[in-house]
Amino acid sequence: MRPVKPSKRARNPWWVLAVIAIAGAMLGSVLANAIGQFTYLSWLGRSVAVGLSPPVVVDLGVMTVTMGFTLRLNLAILLGILVAANVFRML
Repeated sequence: MRPVKPSKRARNPWWVLAVIAIAGAMLGSVLANAIGQFTYLSWLGRSVAVGLSPPVVVDLGVMTVTMGFTLRLNLAILLGILVAANVFRML
């Protein structure tokens, strides 16, 4: 009788994908900042920012709570996430 091989989902939990995707996004961001200085590759560095601007401030008298979220996307970040997803599939 052959042993049952665990599924890929069991071997690679979702948080590993999240960590790899964040690392790919950070690598893509660094790449966009480095390559964006060249005029013929500047399109990689153009980004779109989505989120709360300015952040929401709630003053409760005793304490102040500031809530904000901004998501900045560009082509290099998306390419980094795609490369990271492919790396995850190979694990």
